[in-house]
Amino acid sequence: MLVTGEAGIGKTTLVTTAADEARRQGTLVLSGSCWDSDSVPGLWPWVQVVRALRRAATEDEWARAEEAAGDALPVLLGERPGETSGEFPLFDAVTSALVAVSQSRPVMVVLDDLHWADAASVRLLAFAAQHAWFERLLLVGTYRDVDIEGTGHPLEPLLLSLVSKATTLTLTGLTVDEVGDLITLTGVDRPAPELVAEVHRRTGGNPFFVEQTARLWHGTQTGAVPPGVRDAVRRRLEALSDDTHRLLAWAAVLGREFDAALLAAATGRADVERRLNRAIAARLIAPVGPGRYGFVHDLVRETLEDDQDRRAAHAAVARALDDDPVLAATVFPADRARHAHGGVPDYPAERAVDLLAAAARDAMSRLSTEESAAHLRRAIPLAAPERRVALLVQLGESYIHGNEVERAWAHLREAAEIARGLDSARPLARVAVTLHRHGPPRESRLTDEVVREAHRRIYGREETDTTSPLETVFRELVFQATAIARSGADEESLSVGLWAQHDMVLGLGSAAERVRLTGELTDLARAAGDRDMEWFAASMRWVALLELGDPAYLDQFRDTAALTDHSPRNQLSSRIDHTIIDTLAGRFARAGELLDGFTEDDLPDCHNMIAYMRWVWLLRQGRHGEAGAVLGEPMAGFEHPDLLAAITAAEQGRTEAALRYVRATVPRADTLFGGHLRPLWLRALAQTAALARDTELIKLARKELADHSGSWLVALYGFDVSGPVDLWLGVLDLAERRWDDAIAHLTAAADSAEAMDARPWAVDARAWLVKAYAGRGEDTTALSAQIAADAERLGMTQHSAAEPDVPQFRREGPVWSLAFGGTHVHMPDTKGLRDLHALLANPGTDIPAAHLLDPQATAAVRTVGADDMLDERAKAEYRRRLDRLDAEIDHHTALGDDARAAALDRERAALLDHLRLAAGLSGRTRRLGDEAERARKAVTARIRDTLRKLDERHPPLAAHLRAAVTTGTTCRYDGRLPWQLR
Repeated sequence: MLVTGEAGIGKTTLVTTAADEARRQGTLVLSGSCWDSDSVPGLWPWVQVVRALRRAATEDEWARAEEAAGDALPVLLGERPGETSGEFPLFDAVTSALVAVSQSRPVMVVLDDLHWADAASVRLLAFAAQHAWFERLLLVGTYRDVDIEGTGHPLEPLLLSLVSKATTLTLTGLTVDEVGDLITLTGVDRPAPELVAEVHRRTGGNPFFVEQTARLWHGTQTGAVPPGVRDAVRRRLEALSDDTHRLLAWAAVLGREFDAALLAAATGRADVERRLNRAIAARLIAPVGPGRYGFVHDLVRETLEDDQDRRAAHAAVARALDDDPVLAATVFPADRARHAHGGVPDYPAERAVDLLAAAARDAMSRLSTEESAAHLRRAIPLAAPERRVALLVQLGESYIHGNEVERAWAHLREAAEIARGLDSARPLARVAVTLHRHGPPRESRLTDEVVREAHRRIYGREETDTTSPLETVFRELVFQATAIARSGADEESLSVGLWAQHDMVLGLGSAAERVRLTGELTDLARAAGDRDMEWFAASMRWVALLELGDPAYLDQFRDTAALTDHSPRNQLSSRIDHTIIDTLAGRFARAGELLDGFTEDDLPDCHNMIAYMRWVWLLRQGRHGEAGAVLGEPMAGFEHPDLLAAITAAEQGRTEAALRYVRATVPRADTLFGGHLRPLWLRALAQTAALARDTELIKLARKELADHSGSWLVALYGFDVSGPVDLWLGVLDLAERRWDDAIAHLTAAADSAEAMDARPWAVDARAWLVKAYAGRGEDTTALSAQIAADAERLGMTQHSAAEPDVPQFRREGPVWSLAFGGTHVHMPDTKGLRDLHALLANPGTDIPAAHLLDPQATAAVRTVGADDMLDERAKAEYRRRLDRLDAEIDHHTALGDDARAAALDRERAALLDHLRLAAGLSGRTRRLGDEAERARKAVTARIRDTLRKLDERHPPLAAHLRAAVTTGTTCRYDGRLPWQLR
């Protein structure tokens, strides 16, 4: 319900009466009042509502409210600062808390003077109304419609949208008779009708005007009504002593509600309490809490404030707070900033800028970006030019993180313009770092110009370096600026430079340097009391330790988590970190719960990273199809979605898809994949090279990874952990059948994964170890059973044991996976296993032994007669094809297409081999019958040799195959089992 009307019309009185009646009937009534000030904390009326809820609710009700709201209520109350992650979580938390309490008794929420509310408070009211209309929750708001409608008021669209959905009660003036009744209620005998009519005419029936006029008339024994309420208030104030009047004028500067201790400190008076008691007796103020008072109507405060030298008063309040840290701790940072700003120039502008910047940080911690930006905008004109540059950069970065790119770049361009006109090169270097880090392509010219100019000035050179690559110039700039900041004890510039260095060196092999950098950043942040920077430095430190393969990363992770109690922004980041660590450790259920708790509003500037974490989570569980589905719309905006698609394809064994991408990106990898992405691309390179057994790619991958044995592949600032480098070196060894090297690397990878509490990667490493041991001819039964058990416990479907009743005969790279009768073994690749696989794939079908011997060379073999294998016509066709191949090889060699020429050369060699096979010794044409007999002997020998080896490794499977497979000129499998062959 909305109650509207002009000031003093009785909105608050009406709603208060209704609230009292509701309270008598068992309703829990909660209220909050808005205040007309630019520095009111964001969501102030809702802060009052939640405070009232905590006071009035029973212990059980408050517990239910906290459970429903999660961790958001302390943030709203200012008891736990943090940085914005979007309005939805906070709005939902407040609504959920109110709904939870309404389950035990009806709840009425009253928000008074919404015309002074911040936009977020009105949006929260709209949210609660929309999402709780069916609950036992009554939302009542009052506002001055005449101040809103048709005035261009910033809240007009929001409030009018509420009007269309609410029951609206518009209050108008009292009738003449009602004015007479109200005058009587003030304690005055009912006046004559003529006087009542005059009061009605002058006041329009406005109850506040009527009441104030009546009291004034009664106190001064005059029958005249002042021409305006302001005059009436001033006349009433004249009844107070000058000292009390002046004290109330000071109080008016403090706000609608004020603290007596602060008033005493600002005025230097010892008799504050006595003077305030006189104002209470005059019904101008009323107690609102221990040591706190409030004006009975804001028009009284406004009138008093007009009588005060506001600038001097604000300056006095600001100085009083500076002199008393204990008192200052009781005042909102926004209030301190308001007084400091209002006191300039009587109060030092530099100090006011400090307080405005602190208020901006506090606002961000309370999820109020609009308020934070407002503080910064007020600080910028007061700041000295160099400080102004830093504030403009800070404002621009805040807009970047809120995806308001145009507003951000307007401020960054202004910062660059100011910095270029300063003698010091440090401000321009600060701008250059931000432009280089965040600059969109369309701003590349500005970025290039600023970076090169800052580089010239920081080195004191006359000429700008226009020939060196921008990255080289930027790197030199950052290192020089950092050195200057360190020598000059400029901690703010030093931290900017160290972060820039951290981001510059990102990539495999830089982890030790990043551990050093983040350690220094942590120390700087701790010394400056900057909890946010301390948290992020600590977080990046565990990422670097993880990349080093140092188990101490877990201790650092826990230390980082201990810093998250005081900042919702850090709490969000901590949830991200816990999701990454839980996924890494194989705690997939817990990681899934965390993932389900994220929303797009949590990361407005990179929401696709939530989808990225889900992709990793699914991939590690072997849920490849679901992982592939995440790569669509949820990953929109990710810089290289095809890279993730290639890794997914490699995990699924889709060689061609992965190979196509990797081959296409190899020539441009240094350009495409910066330091934060390169480890992920190296994983794709190694995995695909091994899968395809591509000699050149294997060589390249080994070259990239060989020097980093013992490290881990960590990308995207820790969002991606792609396992130990030794694992991928071992996989490359497997592809080249270097069994001993593979075993050494994979054993090291498994040991590292265990030490790092990364069990899924340990399972992966041991699964590859099975293939290495099998390639060396060793029994892998026990190890395979351990892997299957570990995989089942973790939920890694890609390593689950084959179903006992489903036989398996699959090739996995250089080894075969064989399962039969509940026993699962691995064996190295042999031609006999390939022959058996072909027979199992075609049960009940006669397959010529010659086809099994060489499927590519038997197209012409149709009978087992003694005819010539090659007639003259066939020989002529062979000659023509060889001539064409020679011509094409020469053509592609001349074009420099070596890959195509090599492929044609392989075809030519194969064709010549077939000709030699058919021609026999000394060029004599061989007979088909001779070839068939040779094939029979060779294939039979291969299969028998394989069955003898199976007698040792898997006797039941060997016995089954002997009974079901026949060999000869044609071979056949007569079993009917549902073999898994791929």
